[in-house]
Amino acid sequence: MQTEINKSKYQLPITNYLAAGGIAALIAIVLNNIYHLSYTEITGVSVVEVINVASVSIVTFVTLMLASLVYYALDRNTNKATTIFIVLAIFLTICSMGTMAIPIFPNRDEVPEGFYGLSLPMHFIAGIVAAVVIPAYIAYKEGKAKEHEHA
Repeated sequence: MQTEINKSKYQLPITNYLAAGGIAALIAIVLNNIYHLSYTEITGVSVVEVINVASVSIVTFVTLMLASLVYYALDRNTNKATTIFIVLAIFLTICSMGTMAIPIFPNRDEVPEGFYGLSLPMHFIAGIVAAVVIPAYIAYKEGKAKEHEHA
């Protein structure tokens, strides 16, 4: 016997998930650029050809929008979307820390001194913001949908 997945009649349209990703992205972009600019100012480490306000903003935005689509897919296909999404976000964030073991860029250039201190905390910020903000926004919107139906 096949069980129904996500029987809730409060399934939200994809636009709500994209909005969640956009909000999470804006929060993470602000936090990542504050960290980036502060780290550069305090340490003097700057890798502007690789890490700058534009690249931080674009990569953060794209990553969190993709995360919102992953959450959308999980929410459509499982009753445990939030748990799976949070575990996945934490797992991928930890995996991204593994890049510290690689002393060269894909183009074979050496990784500049201080690069990982500059870049890795931004991975952590984006991962935590995704794990918290996207599910929280969707839960809020689902609550609003339930409220609206009972009104």
